[in-house]
Amino acid sequence: MKRREILKIGAAAASLGFPAIIRAQPKEIVMLGLWDQTGAFADVGPLNDRGMRMALEERGMKVLGQPIKYITRDGATQAGTSTRRAEEAIDGEGARFMIGPWSSGVALAVSEVAKRKKVLHFFSGGTEDISGARCHRYSFQWAASPYTAAKTVVDNFMKANPKAKRWHLLVADYAFGWSVEKYIKEVGKTHGLEFVGADRHPLGEREFSNYVQKAAANKPDVVAMINFGGDAVAGAREIFNFGLTPKLPLIMCWSSGVEELIQLAPEIRENLWVGSNFYYTADTPVAKEFVKNYRAKFGTPPGYAPSAAYSMTRLMLAGFDKAKSSEVEAVIKALEGIEVNDLLGRMRVEPATHQTLRPYFFLRCKPKKAMKEELDFADVIATGDSPLPKEYAACKDIGGF
Repeated sequence: MKRREILKIGAAAASLGFPAIIRAQPKEIVMLGLWDQTGAFADVGPLNDRGMRMALEERGMKVLGQPIKYITRDGATQAGTSTRRAEEAIDGEGARFMIGPWSSGVALAVSEVAKRKKVLHFFSGGTEDISGARCHRYSFQWAASPYTAAKTVVDNFMKANPKAKRWHLLVADYAFGWSVEKYIKEVGKTHGLEFVGADRHPLGEREFSNYVQKAAANKPDVVAMINFGGDAVAGAREIFNFGLTPKLPLIMCWSSGVEELIQLAPEIRENLWVGSNFYYTADTPVAKEFVKNYRAKFGTPPGYAPSAAYSMTRLMLAGFDKAKSSEVEAVIKALEGIEVNDLLGRMRVEPATHQTLRPYFFLRCKPKKAMKEELDFADVIATGDSPLPKEYAACKDIGGF
């Protein structure tokens, strides 16, 4: 059709009292996956999309008998781009249920859009919102709290390495890195740890030689990285090339569990310890089925990113089921306090904070000779689910609708 004809149709519709913009049908539930295809987390976005699609396809793209329209937008790992594209999907396509983006710092900005537009927002997390800005009824966090992750990592690493008291930290310089660093240091006090250095680097850093030289000069017993993805891979390689590892243990405090490890040679993983929100050997019926289907479809086991998107989508759909409604407010109320046995076993959403209470995994990578197959990276040596103590919580009042 020519542009002139389209404008005539729009004008005729408006004269009859119909809106000129054609939106989603009333019975169609529009879900937005705000997954980065460009920017620092461009490698993660397609994995998130895989997980969300798998969860929706399991349900036949329907919930409560209503069809689900799944749309995606590229947040570009930037707050401005992500918030703008979220608003476009909400206003232009009728999206009322939103998952993502991956960066916790960017997700905090998107959370404000959710609050203003009154749409349900799930994101993975990994950050503590010091200001309490995310503390509202419309936003939920799936990943373990930074405190849960830090306590799981520090307690179990020190149990295995009681003499490793001198720690040097490499920290991603944004909300996620600051939050986990805070609690690594807090939990470290109970073990008498000495933090001999804490260098912060920008998101997307790939040149770690200066940071590693500083770490070596501090003569640590262990180097702990609080970063993710390409940053973690580049850091681990440089630390190994410099000769610090495998003599010294290296900890990835918050890792994908697969997507980073597959990029590292077995020699680099020789003395590598890993914290993660998911590992593919998780022993639950849902995890086993998901891992089997994911491997059959994509050839590798799922790491944290696709698993988070998969589980967040399943949890959101469980809210629909419990509410018996597709209204945003009803689904939110249903999610508050919901308990499910799902991907990670027992999972519960804390009503007062919208934080998902669930286990966090701590792994030790295997030496090459102990690997049963190419992707047999690590053993799960512990899980932890200690919730954030109330005295630390920034969310004092979740507020109303």
